[in-house]
Amino acid sequence: MINLIADIHYNRKKAPVLLNIGLCTAEFFYKTIIKCKNFLYEKNILKEKKVNAYVICVGNLTTGGVGKTPFVEEIAKSLQGKKPAIISRGYKARIDTKNPVVVRDWDKIYFKDGTLCADEPYQLAKKVSCPVIICKDRVKGANFAIEKFNVDTIILDDGFSNRTIKKDKTYVLVDSLMRFGNNHLLPKGPLREPVCELKRADELVLINKNDANFPCAIDWLKQFNKTADKVLLVEPKRIYNLKTKAEIVNPKKAIAFCAIGQPQQFFSFAKKFYNLIETVSYKDHYSYTKKDIKNLITLAKAHKVNSFVTTQKDEGKLYQLVDSYPDYSFNVLELKTTIKRMN
Repeated sequence: MINLIADIHYNRKKAPVLLNIGLCTAEFFYKTIIKCKNFLYEKNILKEKKVNAYVICVGNLTTGGVGKTPFVEEIAKSLQGKKPAIISRGYKARIDTKNPVVVRDWDKIYFKDGTLCADEPYQLAKKVSCPVIICKDRVKGANFAIEKFNVDTIILDDGFSNRTIKKDKTYVLVDSLMRFGNNHLLPKGPLREPVCELKRADELVLINKNDANFPCAIDWLKQFNKTADKVLLVEPKRIYNLKTKAEIVNPKKAIAFCAIGQPQQFFSFAKKFYNLIETVSYKDHYSYTKKDIKNLITLAKAHKVNSFVTTQKDEGKLYQLVDSYPDYSFNVLELKTTIKRMN
């Protein structure tokens, strides 16, 4: 069912009649709620709360993997002379995030993997050297970071739809290949907000994931907002072993698996290194089980391969699960990201 909905969202399949009626009805109510919320904020009936720091918001209009995490990483690394903290809601975290939870401080990561604290905050914690905090309440999380770590800059990971906190700079990311799908709101389409809400963005960032028609995507995006002037270029960098971190030289064939929003884009990157014997996708943010790994091993035995490749987002959830299979190589595809101005 999840794959069918994704195919409908991105015009790969047409919804059956009864399902389409249900999706249209649900979309109407969802759209009404979103428009009412935004209207209340625009009229100052609901008010955004100001915190004592410069707030940078990184978000997107659609569901699924657009590229927010690597962009947040690049923003954090670019803030020379500043003291930033990253605030995430910790989507799919197994621990309670009603109150702030420190994933890392200036020096130390407090979780051994991403199982408890969620995959994206853990991935960020490994990449940056600033505090990473998860909290459902963005205002509470930001104030906690300011008070505990004396930060002067807050980076909100996936914060566009959250209107509770006042933002000083808002980036909205758009995938150049997937764009806005069928241009419908949830659950009929992938949009979390109407396209007209791009007016709230200070800058639009186009994510280029191996898009052969990228110049056309630039022209397409600028019709919505003239502030579309940045590109996040995402490219495959290398393959390394999940356990040893050693780089894999001359990889040949493997089974690729992942639990991300746009698995086909990962598979296309993996094909630059491997002859992919099979591809397996799970729902976004899926928490792997021992049974899942056992099933992957069974698949590998059937194809007589001993190598797997997955994403950095999935890496943090697999450490303990793959220990029982020393004869199999679980590897990770690392991506290289670069922010530049549009031509």
